[in-house]
Parts: sequence; structure tokens; C-alpha cells
Amino acid sequence: MNFAHLIARLRAILFSPRATWPEIASEPASIGGLYTGWVLWLAAITPLASFIGLGIFGMSVPFIGSFRLGFGTLFGQLVTTYLLTLLIVFLMALITAALAPSFGARNDRVQALKAIAYAWTPVWIVGVLHLIPLLGALTVLLMLAAAVYSVWLLWLGLQATLGAPQERAVAYTAVVVVIGIVLSVVIGWTSAMFTSIGAMGRANIEASVSMPASSGISGLAAGMQQAARQMQATGKVLQGEQAGAAGQTANLAPIKPLAPGQMSALLPASLPGLTRGNVDSTRGGIGALQVSEAKADYGSGAQQIRLDITDMGANRGMLAIIGMVQQDQESASGYHKVFQRDGRTVQEQWTAATRAGEYTLIVGDRFMVQAKGQGPDMAALKQAVDAVDLARLQQLKDTPGE
Repeated sequence: MNFAHLIARLRAILFSPRATWPEIASEPASIGGLYTGWVLWLAAITPLASFIGLGIFGMSVPFIGSFRLGFGTLFGQLVTTYLLTLLIVFLMALITAALAPSFGARNDRVQALKAIAYAWTPVWIVGVLHLIPLLGALTVLLMLAAAVYSVWLLWLGLQATLGAPQERAVAYTAVVVVIGIVLSVVIGWTSAMFTSIGAMGRANIEASVSMPASSGISGLAAGMQQAARQMQATGKVLQGEQAGAAGQTANLAPIKPLAPGQMSALLPASLPGLTRGNVDSTRGGIGALQVSEAKADYGSGAQQIRLDITDMGANRGMLAIIGMVQQDQESASGYHKVFQRDGRTVQEQWTAATRAGEYTLIVGDRFMVQAKGQGPDMAALKQAVDAVDLARLQQLKDTPGE
């Protein structure tokens, strides 16, 4: 490994990116070479810094103080975060390449990997601040600034590596960033699921993680290809083009989420023994990337349940990724499960000490129905979700909003 070249490239991409991107685009490379010469090293900065920082300084929790996590927990988090980061970079490159033709660019996986890997450099470098967890808010602010700079680098990189026309590069960048956010949420959730860091201080934890028998590697690949086609259709809408052509699958096109009034009508007028309070319904987003939500509180005091319905119409299909991983984690203080029920993804979470529960159901890879409360048992939360007309939601999965 030529570390002198790596350091020189770091300086160049950070301080003179306009001159460096054409050089990056023209040099011969392979996916393996980009990983061994760049990604493997920089992607290790944040998890390694967090491992050292939390091991030395511990974690500070308001009203409780500072405490240190066990070596096993920290090491598990380090390895899991690192491996999932390597995975997300690769998936992002595949999706970016698949989207390229929609924005007048070339479908080239190696060049797409260059764009993703080099554009993310500022975020990886700032990750070294995790060595000192006490920096807190300063680290967050610098990470946000690094993320903004990375988006600008990506805008430049997509033009240099994949030949995206400048007038279409903004929309291309926006779509890739949205995909990155969605994948990051999924990756973060999976990382917490694979380690016990979300169960600090608990004992007698029993957990298992699996993929559905129908999934596996081939299922994961198919799911990510579906997500790529989904976002490709969204990209075309952002460009003002038709989302699909003759012969293409109709349900790939993004759908306008239901209007607030339509969403409110989906909430039941009451739950068994609980009257409904005020209903709050909204629809918003950026351009074609919109989301609708309707929520209401039922009952009061210790028997209050909040019921929430979210319409991911503009990005439908992305919720299916969550269903590829299943979880069963239990401890003396509660449990967290993700599983399939009647072909739908279900999440159950329960904390015994506070009697806080959450029950979430995904319908038609478009709607997310969630009931949560502090007091009612899990059976009551399930009953609240089942009070929604789920068959009606299934029928609406391909229906645009008003």
C-alpha cells in the first residue's frame, strides 16, 4: 500500500477537487483496487475512532453520568459498523451506476464507485473526532459540514466520472443522496440489531438474526435492484420525463402520496374502550419525493395509544428492504422482534419496566402503520393496528393521492 499516494490524494480531493476529479476519472482502476487502495482504509476511521474514544472516555448520559462499555460490545460494534460501511459503499455504487442512463450519464460501476468513494472522503476524515466523545455537539456540527461538502464533491464527481451533463447533475446528485439517507437508516438499524449496544446494562439477552428463507443473497440482490429501478423511475420524474415506458413494470413509478384528507379518513373513529382525540395529517417533501402522514391519540393517561399511518408513495418499494432481515432479541427487561406475518413485515418492541410498547406493520411496501403507547399491553397495540382497514390500504398501494 502506497500511503504517500493516499495522503497526496486526500489533500488533492479535499483542497483542489476540480483539478483532481478528471485525474481520478481517467486513471485505470478496478473495484478491488479501489477498495484496497482507498475504501478499506478511510472507512475504518470512524469505527476505529469510536472504539478507542468510547473505550478510553466512555459514554456520557445526562442525569446518569459517564460509563464505559465492555470490550466485547465495543469490538462487535466496530466490526459490524465497518463491514456494513463497506457494504453500503458497494450498494451505493451499483445503484448510482444503474441510475446513470436516466440522467444522461454512463452506466459504469467502476466509475460510480470512484464517485461514491472519493466524494465521501470529508465525512470519513471528520470521523476521527469520535476519538473524543466529549466534543459532542462540535463533532455533530463538523460532521454536518463534512456531509454538505461531500454532496458538492459528489456533484462534481458524477460529472467527471460518469459524464453526467451539468444541467442534470443536480437532480442526479439529489436522488443518490436520498438513496444514501435511506440506506444509512437501514444500515444503522441493522448495526444496532446485530450488536447489544442498544441493550446496555441488560442481562440475559437472547437474540437471533436471520434472513427469510426466500431471501438470502439472491433475495438481497433482487431487492436492491428493485430499489435501484424504483429510484431510477423517481429520477425520471424529477427530470420531467415519463416514469416508465411500454413493457416496463408499472409499479416502479413513484406515486403521489395520499392527500391529508384521505390519510385522516384511514384512521379509525375509535379503538375498543378508547375515544379518538385530535387528528393531525400532513403531506410534504421535495419535488416528487413526498411523504404523507396521519396520526391521532386515543384514550388518555396510562391507557393512551398513538396511531400513525405513513404513506411512502414517492419511494414505495424501499420499505421492502427492511423485510429482508429478521430479528428476535429478548432480555429480562423486554424484547425487540422483526418478522413476517401474512406476507407483511412486522416490528414489535417492548420495555417491561416502563410498559412502553411499539407495534409496526408494513402494508403493500408503501404504507407503515404504527401503534405505540406507555401503559397498554402489546395485545392492545396490535388491536389498534388491526383496527385500521388494512385490506383497504393494500388496495391503495398503486393508487396516487388527490
